[in-house]
Amino acid sequence: MAIDKLVKEPSLVAVLQISDQARDQASTLVNLAEQPHNEASAPADIQSEIAKQQKLLFTTMAHLRGLHRNASLSARETKAETAEARQEVDRLHLQLQNLYYEQRHLQGEITACESYDHKYQQLPLIPVEEFLAQQPEHQNDDEKHPHGRPHRPRTSRT
Repeated sequence: MAIDKLVKEPSLVAVLQISDQARDQASTLVNLAEQPHNEASAPADIQSEIAKQQKLLFTTMAHLRGLHRNASLSARETKAETAEARQEVDRLHLQLQNLYYEQRHLQGEITACESYDHKYQQLPLIPVEEFLAQQPEHQNDDEKHPHGRPHRPRTSRT
């Protein structure tokens, strides 16, 4: 797969284009330096062309270094932002785990309290029907305990 299809970030695409350009300029410079020196072409012309190609290559390399520096700084910034976001997610996850732990603990405490064998549950009580027959004024007592068990009639039945 071609690298052009993999890289979509505009700044990185520019780096790839400039690096291709630098490679081509370096290849041209090497070809100029390897040309056999014949009497027909003046060595001064070849030397000036080599100097010109070197300047172009140095300019392109400087541009490439700048783009590389920018890409590196951008990568550092992205890593820092990612680390901050990861820390926030980790903090929230730990907070959620603490809440789950607290919920399990409280549910265990509630279960322990509800299953506790209280002394008042062992008190001798008269049956509800008999109590209501003897005390008709308590027939409409709607005041209930939070768990739905009658509280006031129980105290009256003891």
